[in-house]
Amino acid sequence: MADIEKKEKKPFKGVKIWDFLNKIPAGTMFVPLVISAIITTICIHCGLGVSLWNYLGNPMKDLFGSTGQMLLIGLMLFCTGTTITGRDFIEVGKRGIWIILARLIPAYIICAIVFVCCGVNGFAGIDSITLACCLTSANAALYMGIIQPYGDDSDKGTFPIMLIFSMPLVPFIFLSCMGSGSSDITTSILQIISLLIPFLLGVLLGNLDQKIRNVFKGGNAIILPFLGFQFGSTIDLVNAFQGEVILAALLLTVIYWAVTMIIPYLVDRFILKRPGYASVASCSLAGVALSIPAMVATYTFNGVSGADAAKNATAILAFVLFITNILAPFFTKRTMNAYLKHNHDDAVRVFERSHPELLAAVYDENGNYRTHHHNHEFYKKIFHLKSHKNSANPEQNNENSSEKSDKEEEKVNK
Repeated sequence: MADIEKKEKKPFKGVKIWDFLNKIPAGTMFVPLVISAIITTICIHCGLGVSLWNYLGNPMKDLFGSTGQMLLIGLMLFCTGTTITGRDFIEVGKRGIWIILARLIPAYIICAIVFVCCGVNGFAGIDSITLACCLTSANAALYMGIIQPYGDDSDKGTFPIMLIFSMPLVPFIFLSCMGSGSSDITTSILQIISLLIPFLLGVLLGNLDQKIRNVFKGGNAIILPFLGFQFGSTIDLVNAFQGEVILAALLLTVIYWAVTMIIPYLVDRFILKRPGYASVASCSLAGVALSIPAMVATYTFNGVSGADAAKNATAILAFVLFITNILAPFFTKRTMNAYLKHNHDDAVRVFERSHPELLAAVYDENGNYRTHHHNHEFYKKIFHLKSHKNSANPEQNNENSSEKSDKEEEKVNK
């Protein structure tokens, strides 16, 4: 009877929705996007003619619909700014900046060439706006999760700088130069300044007060699900699953990997003399890239409206987001396995000081490569779990560990 009473008194631990979202790459944004797209599609094709959020009006319209995107982007820029310190720029200067430049310079050159040669309508169903949004983006949060077993301070210092370049500001400036806004040039400049102010304000306050940085450093994790709902509110799945959209998304994924992986890997591996994991781990699309087409919707490009040219942008980018975020950890792991198998001496040079436990897991006492090193305890801890989950939710991990310690304390008291 006592055992039965104890079982009945167990507290409800919740459904663990957040844990489920974090098991899916980019899940905190992608799953709400899919849910919102399903709701929007049902509403459009069942008589409402508009999304549920637009039908209900505010605050639902701005909170879950596309009209609130710029507000959340401003908040994201502010939260990102609070995480930037002077030390980050010092660390990224050692290695990370060269990988970032090796990604971005070819990407912007290719986008400019496509704009000039093919116009805003692009090629093979990929418009130039969608191409620019895709090629210039990198998922900095997933990058941090993937490099966890290998990265040192310089690799981690790359995160905030990668986050800056993945924000809408730089692609927006590029696209605004290619087109003409609905207003005069003064208004366009003010739009750029309005994107800069939240970010610079975050940088200032975050460096003036450590507590402000601690409060807002997790802000993007809160904002992403709402951005997901807002992006999804612009997607009609009936149109999104047309053959031309899917083919365009698959082609764009291949182009994205070719541009963002080949040259950065060569720079990382042969110029910086590193294993190459940092360049490969950054080859996944950031969710915020989906917001940029809406920012240039009022612009015209050689007489073509940005809204008309990029009408399938959100759907195409959502497909690319899902594919690249799933495969980036796999590509990184395969790259590292090949490197560790054939480069023992170089691996010792790279990881001897920062990750000796990795070397112990991969090589035996005689320095021979362990064919079944994935069965090692280190690999079970790191690789058999979702690596991005640990980095995306440090606060949640602390909560879990505190829960375990509380349980252990209860056992001791009993």
